[in-house]
Amino acid sequence: MQTKNDRDQSLSLKKLISMSLLVALAIIAKRFLGYNDKIISVSFGFVPIALSGMLFGPLGGAVTAAIADIIGGLLFPTGPFHPGFTLAATLTGLLYGLFLHTQPLSRMRIVLCQVLITVLVNLTLNTLLLVPIVGRGFMAILPLRILKNALFFPVEVFVLSKMNEYRRNFERLLQ
Repeated sequence: MQTKNDRDQSLSLKKLISMSLLVALAIIAKRFLGYNDKIISVSFGFVPIALSGMLFGPLGGAVTAAIADIIGGLLFPTGPFHPGFTLAATLTGLLYGLFLHTQPLSRMRIVLCQVLITVLVNLTLNTLLLVPIVGRGFMAILPLRILKNALFFPVEVFVLSKMNEYRRNFERLLQ
C-alpha cells in the first residue's frame, strides 16, 4: 500500500517528467519547426512553455522556459549563447504561469498576458539584447520585430484560448 509520502513523491516525479517532456517539445518546436533569423524568430515554441505555466504555475513555467532555452541554445545554436535571452525566456515562462495558472481564466486575462509578453519581453528586452549581436541600432531592428509580433499576436491568443478549453484534459494527464 502506498503511503502519503510515496504519493507525493510520485506526483512530483510525474510533474518532473511532464516538465521534461514540455522542455523537449519547446526545443523541437523552436529549433526545428520554426524560422530563426538573427532579428526575428517565428515558431510555436511558446506553446509548451505556456502549457507548463498553465499547469505548474509561475515557477514551473519559468524553470521549463529556462531549461529549454539553455539546452536548446547549447545543443542547437542559432547564434551566440547569451544569458540575457535565457532571462527573457524565464520571464516569459513566469508571466505565463502568473496569468494562466489561476482559474477561471478569462479571454481578457489571456490577452493581457500576451500583450505583456509581446511588449516587455519580445519587443523591448529581446530587441535590446539583439542590438550588439546584430550591430544595428534599436530603432533599426524594431519595425520588423513589431510587424512580426503584430501578425503573430492573434495566433498566440487563439492558441492560448484553445489550450484553456482543453485545460481539464491536460490536468487529467497529471493525475
